[in-house]
Parts: sequence; C-alpha cells; structure tokens
Amino acid sequence: MTERVSGDDRWWAGVGWALPFVVVVPMLLLASSLGVHAIIFPEGAALVMGVWVLALPGWAASRTHVALLPALCALIGTLIVRTQLPTWAAAILALGLALLVLQSSDSRLAPSLSAAVLPIVFDVEEFSYPLAVLAICLVIAAAMPWIARRRGPPPLPLDRPGRYPLEVAVAGACAITAWILLGGELLALPVAALAPPLFVSALEWLGQGACTLRRGLRRWLLLVGVAFAGALAASVVGVPWVSGAIALTAALAIMVLMKTPHPPALAIALIPQILVGVDPLAYAAAIGAGAAALYLTMLALDRRALTSAAVTAAGP
Repeated sequence: MTERVSGDDRWWAGVGWALPFVVVVPMLLLASSLGVHAIIFPEGAALVMGVWVLALPGWAASRTHVALLPALCALIGTLIVRTQLPTWAAAILALGLALLVLQSSDSRLAPSLSAAVLPIVFDVEEFSYPLAVLAICLVIAAAMPWIARRRGPPPLPLDRPGRYPLEVAVAGACAITAWILLGGELLALPVAALAPPLFVSALEWLGQGACTLRRGLRRWLLLVGVAFAGALAASVVGVPWVSGAIALTAALAIMVLMKTPHPPALAIALIPQILVGVDPLAYAAAIGAGAAALYLTMLALDRRALTSAAVTAAGP
C-alpha cells in the first residue's frame, strides 16, 4: 500500500514538483547573503508541497490559517526560548500552546507545531525567525488561488478538514511529550532526534486513523533516506542554496520512487541547513530513532483505538 489512496498517482506530473524550489531557494539565498540562519524555515518546503502541490484539505482549508497560524506559533516558540526554561520543558510548552492554537482555530495545519518547537530544539532566539515564517506563509497563502486554478482538481481525495478530534490531539500530544522526555532528556540523543517535522509526521499519521506497520515502515525508510541525502548535500556542497536545492531534488526523487508523497520529509531534508558540521550518518540515525519511536507509539495508539471501537460496537 502506498500513501496514495486516489486513482491519480501522478502528483509529480507537470511542473508541480518544482514548486517547493520557488520558496526554498530564495530563502536560502537570502539567509546566506545576510549571514542569518534564523530566517531558514525548513517547514516552508513542506507547506508548499502540502498546500500548493497536494492540496491537503487539513492544510489548505483556509488561506488565513496558512498566512497566520505558523507565524503565530513561530512567535510563541521564539518567546518561549527566551525564557531560559529547560529545553524539555520549553519544547513541551511550545507543543501544547501550538496545539491549543490549532484546536481553537479549528485547523489541522500541523506545520504550525514545527514552527513553534523548532526555535527551542535548535536554539533560535532571533525575531527574524517568526518574521521570515510570516513572509513565507504570506507568499504561500497569496498564491493559493492562482495555483489552484492551474492545478485543477487536487490529486488527493478530500478528507474532513477542521480541528483534530480531541482524542487524537490528546493522544498525539502525550506521545510526543513522552518522546521529548525520553529521547531528549533521559537518553540525551542528538537534537535531530527531536526534529519538529517528526512531530508533524507522527500527528498527521495518527489523525488519518489508518496506521499500519507497512505504511509506517515505508514512511520511516523515506525519512531516513531524505535525512541522509539532505545531510550529505549540506556537508559536501558549500553553497547553501545549491546544497538545499540538491537536498530537495533528492527528497522529491525518493518520494517518487517510493510512491510516498510526504511533505514533512522535505523539511527533514532541509534541517541540515541550520546545523553546523552535520554528519550524514549520525543525522540519519537520529531521525530514524525519532521516527521509529513516534511511529511505533502512534501505531499502538491507533490499534488500541480501533480495538476499543470494535468492542464498543459489538456491545455486551
């Protein structure tokens, strides 16, 4: 089974696959020319793919949400990191507040979670970060009608937009919190094991309500593969916008080969752009550890929910 459930598997047909470059390359060029890495927002590539290319209903349901929610969450994360709380406490607080923003806004725009937690995990204090997130999201939101007219019907079937069911939000938050405490605090794994796009990937998977071991393994392999490719590009190529473009190209190629279009994978491929001296094998291993822990937890939660539903339906 692939991630696709529609009859149209050619999401990469035409020039749609190239749209993430429209946002990512200028972002990296500007960051390099100004010498300010804080304006790099890896989840911007995921947003472009999810909103422009795949038109995911939970992400593309509202232009206003796309324009404002990630930037608001980025500001929240930047303010939290300045409080000097322990990293684990700051990350959990940012996660909780970002989920509260989504739920109160009736939105499933999960990249907002990544926008909130990224400053804490990667120690970004500059207010240029939320401003950059706002600028990127305004561009994405402004182009949505134009992209939609030229894309035609969305390549993925519609699902129910709106907030996450309360049980999904609570279970997902608990699972991610447990991993922050276990992986980041108790095991002291590299920060990449807590890469915020992993939280987006895991929560979205649980929210779909169709977790299977085979699908989880496919996503895990995808994330490990793009992590290695992105880190290798960053370590070998000294020009940020070139290495970023190579990382995006490799990630998109892996998605096509695996028939698994998964927007958070683009963010995973770009995170090495904000790390110093990243080792490809170590980065891929950290991403693999984080993804494995979160996916297995989400799989267990989903199976438990399905079992409970079946027992309830069967009656006494």
